[in-house]
Amino acid sequence: MGLILDCMRADRLVSLVLLLQARGRTTAAALAAELEVSIRTVYRDMEALSLFGVPVYAEAGPGGGCQLLEGYRFPLGPLRAEEAAALLVLGVPEVFAELGLSEWLVPAHHRLLATSGLAGSRRPPLVHLDMPRWFHSPEPVPWLAALAEALRSGRRVVIDYQRGGGEGSRRRSVGPLGLVNKAGLWYLIASALDGPTSVFRVGRIHAAELLDERFGRPADFDLVVFWKAWSEQFAASRPRLAVVLRASPTALGIFPEVLGDAAREAVARAEPADEEGWRLLTLTFESMEAAAHRLLGFGDTIEVVSPPHVRRHLLGTAEAVVRRYRPSANP
Repeated sequence: MGLILDCMRADRLVSLVLLLQARGRTTAAALAAELEVSIRTVYRDMEALSLFGVPVYAEAGPGGGCQLLEGYRFPLGPLRAEEAAALLVLGVPEVFAELGLSEWLVPAHHRLLATSGLAGSRRPPLVHLDMPRWFHSPEPVPWLAALAEALRSGRRVVIDYQRGGGEGSRRRSVGPLGLVNKAGLWYLIASALDGPTSVFRVGRIHAAELLDERFGRPADFDLVVFWKAWSEQFAASRPRLAVVLRASPTALGIFPEVLGDAAREAVARAEPADEEGWRLLTLTFESMEAAAHRLLGFGDTIEVVSPPHVRRHLLGTAEAVVRRYRPSANP
């Protein structure tokens, strides 16, 4: 048991050094949260590292924190077989090729095998990432590799961006902060000169020119935290039209398949069934037209209760469909 605890602490000490090396000065509270230990344990580990000859120190007060001596780099030995296997589990996904990284990742994988005792073993990928959703073709992103290079080198980039809604393109100089792949679609997170941090859909970038000008990435910028907050704000800002309807058991069974997760949640919150099994529930749509056209396919297995203008629009659309397909009286 003592040997296991010693190994766990050794791994934690290495993790602590690598966090300080990657992030620079960091508060003990942030380190404790990352390592899932107490702040007191962080300070004890700092003392242990100092005894081992690692130049770490802490400064108290506002603006203080834990850090390594400037310029110090922790010497890493070969990876253990389990560590290398964890890094190799994905192989070299296509997403890295899109970013222009496969040229370096393939030899890096070979080096991992060689330095971890796995050389000569045949280790095919165990996990495959197939990013685009079903029935959606990948979006062309010819400038993605250039954007990734600007991100890696910390250089500003000038982009020609096609805005939505037919508003035309706009040329902008931005500092790249990160790239996100959301369900097969790439997004660039970047800050403009003296402007806010913005999100650009990479498929709408028609040109990208890397500049010699360097871009100083803010030390406190966290890509994952930003994307989560931005995504929640984006979802909340979309237009929403609430439609109350009665749905038969048949419609209730296929709502999630046709309308997605939001419909699944709405069905779970629906009112108890009446004698015929119909239930009252509320679905949300982006517009009256979207509601009418998506609900029309359910035919007589649903009945819209409110709002009245959706009922009228649905009825008008249904009548137009009947007129379109009714045989002509004078062929």
